[in-house]
Amino acid sequence: MAVADFIISLLTFIAIYSLFGIGLNLKFGFTGLIDFGHVAYFMIGAYVTVVLTMPAGAAGYSGIGGFALPELFGVLGPIGSLFGWLLGVLGGMIAAALVSLAVGVPTLRLREDYLAITALGIATILTTVVNDEEWLFNGPFGINTVHAPLRDVFPLSLGSFTLNMAVFGILSLAAFGLTGYWLARAFRRQGRRGKLVLGVLVPLVAVWYFVLPTLSDGMVELTRNTLWLFDPTAGPKGGMDYDRFVLLLSVAALGGGYWLVERTINSPYGRVLRAIREDEDVPRALGKETFQYKLQALMLGSALAGAAGALWAINIGFIAPDQFAATITFYAFTAVIVGGTANNKGVILGTAFFWGIRNGTRFIDVPSQYSIQLAASRLMLIGVVLILILYYRPEGLLGEQDYDIPLPSRDSSGGTDDV
Repeated sequence: MAVADFIISLLTFIAIYSLFGIGLNLKFGFTGLIDFGHVAYFMIGAYVTVVLTMPAGAAGYSGIGGFALPELFGVLGPIGSLFGWLLGVLGGMIAAALVSLAVGVPTLRLREDYLAITALGIATILTTVVNDEEWLFNGPFGINTVHAPLRDVFPLSLGSFTLNMAVFGILSLAAFGLTGYWLARAFRRQGRRGKLVLGVLVPLVAVWYFVLPTLSDGMVELTRNTLWLFDPTAGPKGGMDYDRFVLLLSVAALGGGYWLVERTINSPYGRVLRAIREDEDVPRALGKETFQYKLQALMLGSALAGAAGALWAINIGFIAPDQFAATITFYAFTAVIVGGTANNKGVILGTAFFWGIRNGTRFIDVPSQYSIQLAASRLMLIGVVLILILYYRPEGLLGEQDYDIPLPSRDSSGGTDDV
């Protein structure tokens, strides 16, 4: 596998799990809700979206559905089919939010540790029901008829090999430039430790992505990695393949979720959520219905997890209950803690850090008899890195983010501003 192809697969994972993690961060980092059952909404979003978009009477499927929304709107062309899939994603997000509402009403009055245990138990029950009740979503057999939006359009070609290479190459270079701009801004805003982290990680990644492949495979591999959006094997004249489109779609969804949560947190509403996290008695004493705020944060975070589940389904092309184990939630908690709790940029960085170690080390060339030891070593490495980060940087790599609207501060008379 070329390095560019592996990076595209890895970045798609990172984008999907970052969206999943941002939903968790809204609950845990900004509101103080410890939801160990966050993966349940990831699963619900995936299953409901697939059922709403898959065709009726699919072979090997005996559960509810499908409702074939893309086919229903497909008479309007490819855009209509995409709109039908987006409606399916919206249905998955609404279903995840409604289930979280049913879960939150009886549980959000519990203390933090009881809430965490109860949420984990409910998620386990939901996964067991999906696995055991074949009439619901085909039980343990899963669903392999996953609608892939705009699949028939790809590979996307502009007519000639040279034109494809030029256009998609320019877009690839623009993406590198934008990434470099964001990294430069992040570097300027970080303290000494943050600059040290970025100053070490960025050159290492650049050497691994550009220099090492060139030394082993020459300029052809360097060109493929630089012009990553262009795939010379995508059709007779090259172009953009479907995997690259799924990456762009996942990044767009991540951008939308990031924008939504940032707008929410940097608002008076978000200030109430952060006040609940710090001390729920304070906003309650000021007349805020804290239970409603917590319930709304739970629903919004769960809806984002549902959207991530829908993207996961089209990326994998097959879903089954065993893909949604409780460990997925703890992976997200690890990413949030590593990157910085209550920092959405930190969630993305922590997710990239976690999955980069977990998946990137799979391609280390070791003898086959040591593959089991390597798998165990990956988890050990993640654990060691987590311990080191928590010891030297307990607030995470980026720490808590700054806000447009700060929390209330005490005035000279000893009182507090309104929340």
